[in-house]
Amino acid sequence: MQITEIRVPAFSTPPGALRPARRELEPPAAGEVTIGVEAAGVSFDDMLMRRGTCPGQEGPPLVPGRDVVGVVTAAGADGAGADLVGRRVAAVVGAGGWADGVNAPLGSVVPVPEGLSPVAAVGIGYAGVLAWYMVHRQARVAAGQTVVVPGAPGWVGTVLVQLAELAGARVIGVSSTRQLAEATRLRFEPVDHWVEDVPSRVAKLAPDGVHAVFDPIGGPNLAESAGFLREGGALISYGNWFTRDEPAARHTTDLAALGGRAVAVDLFQGQWREELAGMLGEVLTLAAARRIEPYIAAARPLTEAGGALAEFEQGGLVGRVVLTTERLPSAA
Repeated sequence: MQITEIRVPAFSTPPGALRPARRELEPPAAGEVTIGVEAAGVSFDDMLMRRGTCPGQEGPPLVPGRDVVGVVTAAGADGAGADLVGRRVAAVVGAGGWADGVNAPLGSVVPVPEGLSPVAAVGIGYAGVLAWYMVHRQARVAAGQTVVVPGAPGWVGTVLVQLAELAGARVIGVSSTRQLAEATRLRFEPVDHWVEDVPSRVAKLAPDGVHAVFDPIGGPNLAESAGFLREGGALISYGNWFTRDEPAARHTTDLAALGGRAVAVDLFQGQWREELAGMLGEVLTLAAARRIEPYIAAARPLTEAGGALAEFEQGGLVGRVVLTTERLPSAA
């Protein structure tokens, strides 16, 4: 099966220099299925893969893309997954998703509920998995709590805010004037870091401190986020936007130095990798029931992945950037 994929030929290749390439996709191995990809997500991890600073990544050439949605076209020779052939599925694949075809382990594959388009499903996708993990497995957000979400309208933040609200929490969202104006459907209490003193404003909104802060920025911002916490509160760090060119080890050291319940998120290392599909199924079910909704910042053809990544790296978007392929039904 011939596929088109977007390769990073060398670390630090500019986004605009990424080009599609053709290759033969091997038949799925035992325990795998082939997915004819209709949509794939753009994430912070893809930016790190391009730069060569993503933990656990392989050397170039490499194909970014943490998550995909598409129709299963083939099952492995062992016959496992044959019941999925012809069905639309979502998968968190780790890497290689920026292609119009990919082989994925059955353990990473979840059927997409009826009523969710490929673009909507990817809009939740990996972002939703991260958000679910942070809200329910790390911070264990509960009704009556107050949480702070810097970058609330971002690619993960839009889902994170909704999951925290579903858990019954009060959400304070920190972002820029532009993002706050465009995120009107999200029902958080806004703090504009362009025009307000964030620590003072958060202290006024939550004088007793907050139960959790979900920080995608890292660097010096972690100390500020830690200052919002009440006794026993959780600082959950993901994304590391501020130190995006630094090795992950430095980021972890900075976080650990803050003490308290501080956790750095990496779902592709350790025990949580085995639970990705379960968390993906949870958020897709919520989306199909219209209890959470995807925010799509932009949908671009796969062949324009470089431009889409450049758009993402500039920041300031509300929701996810999605790549689509020619397999995508016109009705989606």
